[in-house]
Formats: sequence, C-alpha cells, structure tokens
Amino acid sequence: MSCKQLVSVIVPCYNVEKYVEKCIQSISSQTYRYLEIITVDDGATDKTSLILDKLAKDDQRIRVIHKRNEGVSSTRNTGLEAAKGDYVVFVDGDDYLAPDFVEYMLDMAQASGADMCISKNCFTSGQEIQVKEESLDILNPSEATALLLSPRVIVGCWNKIFKKSFIDKFQLSFLTDLYYGEGLYFITRAAQLANHVACGNKKVYYYRRNNEVSATSKYNINKYYNGEKSLDKIHNDLVLNVTGIETMFALHKSLFCMGALSQTYAHHLQKEHKEDCKHWRSIIRSYMGKLLLSRNVSFYRKALLISGYVCPGLVSRLDMWRRKRIANKSVN
Repeated sequence: MSCKQLVSVIVPCYNVEKYVEKCIQSISSQTYRYLEIITVDDGATDKTSLILDKLAKDDQRIRVIHKRNEGVSSTRNTGLEAAKGDYVVFVDGDDYLAPDFVEYMLDMAQASGADMCISKNCFTSGQEIQVKEESLDILNPSEATALLLSPRVIVGCWNKIFKKSFIDKFQLSFLTDLYYGEGLYFITRAAQLANHVACGNKKVYYYRRNNEVSATSKYNINKYYNGEKSLDKIHNDLVLNVTGIETMFALHKSLFCMGALSQTYAHHLQKEHKEDCKHWRSIIRSYMGKLLLSRNVSFYRKALLISGYVCPGLVSRLDMWRRKRIANKSVN
C-alpha cells in the first residue's frame, strides 16, 4: 500500500445494543490503522448511546454524534458531512468486519484508481468459508449498475469503498424520504457516475441475517410502497440507458413485488390487501415477457417468478422456511 490515506468509517446506529460493541471493536482492530470512526446515534432508546460513549473513551479515533431520530438516510448523511477522510466506507451497526476489510478495500481502490469499489461476496453464515481464489474485475458504469441491480449481490451501501472527492463532486447523499431501498438508490447512482468500478470477491464483511425473521414478523405495507418508491426513483433517475440495466431493473422490481406478495400471504392478509396484491401482480406480469425471453435471467429466476405469480401462497410458505433457515445459520 502506498501513502497513507485517511479512511472514514461511518456507522449509523439505532437500537443495536446487542451488536454494536462487536461492530465497533471489529473496526478499531483493523490491520489498517489510519481511520476515523464516525458513529452516529440516531436517537436510540436502548443502551446504544451509552455503549458508543464508552467505546469512544478507549479509542481516540472514535467519534460519537448524537442526534434525534430521523431515520437511516439522515443518519448516514450526518456521517458523510462529518467525514474528513480520503475514502469513505459504511458499516451497519449490527454487522462487523474481518480484520483486513479496510486494507483489502483500500488496496483495491488504489490499485484500480476506481471511484467506487465493491466486494460481491460477504459472510452471511457461520458455516461459510473464504473464496479459494481472489479475483478483481474492472467494470464500466453500466456493467456495475446492472450487477448491483441483479440478485448476485446483496443490496446495501456496505461492503464498498468510495472516494470522498467523488462523493463531494457529485454531491451524493441518501434521500431522506426513502427508508427502504435508500442504499440501493445511493450505490446505483454512484456506479453510474463513477469513472469505473472495481469488483473483488474476497469475503471481508460479516452481514448479520438472524434479524430477518424478526424484521418481517410485523407486517408494514408502507415499507413495501416506500421500497417501490425507491425503485421508481432509481429508474426515473437513470443516467445510462442500457439494455442490461433495464433487464436487471425489471428483474429486481419483479422480485421485490414477489416479496411483498409473499409477506402479505404469510400474514394471511391477502383478502384485506386484495387491491395491493393485484397491484404487485400486475407489475410482475408487465415485466414477465421481457424476463422470460432474456438470456441474462437464469432458469431458476424465471421459474421463481412464474411460481410467485401463479401460486403466491405456496411461495410464501417456502420463503418463510428459507428465512428461518438463513436466520438459524446466520453469523453471530
């Protein structure tokens, strides 16, 4: 690694008392030491604030910003405004990092000169092993945007690194009227504007998924419409008009609507939300022809879409089984 570059690590925190200490300690113990760790307490009502203040006393690189509860988009923006680093990474307060996360990401950024770098893999299960061979691909903006919209990578602004000058140049920020899909909007916007995007495959981020069942235990239809709003915003603001992006967007939105249908059926609310189910099925149907004819959509995804459209109740039961299985195997 060449000359020292300050890396700003931004951690939005809201009611993560069970996880935040492990998260921050994993950042403090990075092999790359030249960091500023910006933790933003989004008006937590549990012990998150106290834990952050305690951790900051043990590491002068940790800065704690306390603010009133305004949501994750505003919280990440607060971190961006405070960041003084040459590079920026985001870490969710309930996840944690491998010791070489920053070193790996920064090496990739400096070797490629890319405005944005990602790793397309992460640890989600305690039973997973590291990739056998590391790879590095340089993607143009359209290739990167299509990848981020595809099911091949988990949606999120984490597991990535951005040049701070790039963020400042294009005034990139998280839209505060979005709270479901806000990260996808940010990263697809960034990918389209980047000079190029470097894509590695090493697993250096631990993404906790044992909260997926609890996150879906309460039905919130507003969440699905906000997610749909995020996707529509992404499509309306596309800078690049490329077939590959359009196909992956159609697939992403169709799978999202299938997820909304699945959760509605899982909570036995399909009669109460009959018009909403009809709306989501109409969206899936509108993209079905394009997706079934596309060579870039796998047979599995095509079969899943048909099944979700024709038999949403069955797919719902399979989805709940899948979520519970994922949660049971999640990283701790």
